[in-house]
Amino acid sequence: MKRYIQLGFLLVVTGIILWTATAIYAALTKTTAFDTIDAWQPLAAATLAVGNAESVSGSYDTILYIEVALTDTDAQAGCDVIVEISYADDDWMQLTTFKGTAETPATTTLNDADAAATDTTITLTNATTGDFDVPGRKWLIVDGTVGNSESVRTQVNSTHTVTLCQDLIRSHANGLSVWDRVDEWSIRIPFGAAYVRVLVNNTDADAAVHWRSFCSKVSAIQ
Repeated sequence: MKRYIQLGFLLVVTGIILWTATAIYAALTKTTAFDTIDAWQPLAAATLAVGNAESVSGSYDTILYIEVALTDTDAQAGCDVIVEISYADDDWMQLTTFKGTAETPATTTLNDADAAATDTTITLTNATTGDFDVPGRKWLIVDGTVGNSESVRTQVNSTHTVTLCQDLIRSHANGLSVWDRVDEWSIRIPFGAAYVRVLVNNTDADAAVHWRSFCSKVSAIQ
């Protein structure tokens, strides 16, 4: 009988511990911050861009996001994208590298007098040139203020009006150029890294690109 009582007591205690642990973990929330590291910017042919160093020492978990858009009527051979990490904004070491798409992108212009933030559709002069009308294709609106450029993704196309997978973040003027190829990567940064930066090496001899990088950081767990 004594063994049964002890066993029953242990089962009760174990159940309480498991319930408490479950309740604690279920209640945890994370605080995530978003940082632009390198805003949209052009990169000339045969040029290496060294991005800004971003401190991630205060982040429990960091995801780096990179986009490279083909924005030249010449054929692009494919840019090399290099992600480097460091312990103190010094002694940079390569974490990983990627090769962008090699192709000649298509281009047209906005034909939308009211391409406003929160819009879910946008009209192009010719949405059937290139791949603007291909569901899932990501493409770039090059804004007059280049840092305000915006990548969007096609959900469906009707004539020359494209329904987007997400509403526009910013408003854009009529007549802006758009390009039908944006490469994208997301990379989890190791916990031990204190800094991260992106290098984009446009080895093509003729074709320019645009690129940007940003990150999300888990700054608190409660």
